[in-house]
Amino acid sequence: MQLDIRGKNVKVSEERRQLIEKKLGKLDRYLDSLGEATVELAAEHARKGGEGRLVVEMTVRTPAHGSLLRAEERDNDLGVALDRLSEKMQRQITRFKDRMVHHKGRPRVSEVAAQLQEAAEAKEVEIAPDVDTDAEEVLHLVKIKNFQVTAMYVDEAVEQMELLGHNFFIFQDTETEKISVAYLRNDGGYGLLRPELG
Repeated sequence: MQLDIRGKNVKVSEERRQLIEKKLGKLDRYLDSLGEATVELAAEHARKGGEGRLVVEMTVRTPAHGSLLRAEERDNDLGVALDRLSEKMQRQITRFKDRMVHHKGRPRVSEVAAQLQEAAEAKEVEIAPDVDTDAEEVLHLVKIKNFQVTAMYVDEAVEQMELLGHNFFIFQDTETEKISVAYLRNDGGYGLLRPELG
């Protein structure tokens, strides 16, 4: 597995790079077809006098299956964050392998990997609120992500949502050709939103 290690707002020293490679480089032993893996290291802004935590995000492409696995961890200690991140990725890979065995022979949507990769690499735009700071409630929009939406069936969207560990997933429903949102309900089931112009 090839590791592409990037620093977002923090320098990735050779020592940090070696630690990341040591802790995460062996994940491909859990699944033969792991392809490229991107590891992004960032520093969280400290809250009032405290020390900011490190944020480590890993995105792994599985080219043979057209899926993407992603996990994120935060801690003041990079080693601790990497250990927890490695455990999360191992669980995701195990779930992914179980699903592949369960759905063996079922056709896959090849565009899903490209869509998810673009979502993972989507541009993040910092927004400075242009509002009166004396107002009681101030809306502070932190991030905007732009990404392409790919056509897939509802069950495939739910599968991708679970693999990514998200509680919602936006996609174009192949059956209706409309943008839809699959989401995880509080009762553990799944819901589907189909927006219409009013």
